[in-house]
Amino acid sequence: MSTIKLKKPISEEVYGKLKLNILKNQLKPGERLVESDIAKKLKVSRTPVREALKQLEQDGLVTYFPRKGSIVSEISIRDALELYEVREYLEGLMIRLICTNIRRSDVKLLEEIVQDMENSIKAENYDNLFSLHAKWTETIIDLTTNKQLKNQMIVLNENLGRLRKISLYNFNHTIAAYDETRDILEAIISGDEDESERLARLHVRNAKQRFMANVMDREDEGNKI
Repeated sequence: MSTIKLKKPISEEVYGKLKLNILKNQLKPGERLVESDIAKKLKVSRTPVREALKQLEQDGLVTYFPRKGSIVSEISIRDALELYEVREYLEGLMIRLICTNIRRSDVKLLEEIVQDMENSIKAENYDNLFSLHAKWTETIIDLTTNKQLKNQMIVLNENLGRLRKISLYNFNHTIAAYDETRDILEAIISGDEDESERLARLHVRNAKQRFMANVMDREDEGNKI
């Protein structure tokens, strides 16, 4: 007997679409999210939209104001720096744990990502290189066997994903991030837990510095985070 595949509730579909648009920065920080407009655009009723917005509010991606409605949550510089501080410790631990029990097939997967990064640099393909940095992070999270750590990193990565385009705004910064990623991979392959953790934490600290440098550049150009 074949299994019955149940469709996702409409509210989950709406939630997924809105969340993706926020994380891709297609819905900008501070942008109003009007229930009726979203419902009309997605061709659904307002109820699933309302439920989706409540879930996004719990995720910290949407903020609700009485009499004003919901907006895409804005990220202050202080919020961003706090996220980087937490990420430094969690990512260091995550890389250390991966280093202790990584399989050859996992190493090959990471090697392919790093090789694709190198190819993108040679081709000066910024967009692809940016996507590969995100893929690297998603992959190491997926390789994490500690469920509690993985769940925390998933949430953290979603919030930091909104900042990644700022920290990698400069192509030279993106290349520097590649160099750091390659070094982390080499430490993992060598089985050096201490070095892999040290390099992972250094990578996050450098990402924070790149973020701040690019924030200053964007402010000079009249842009916001």
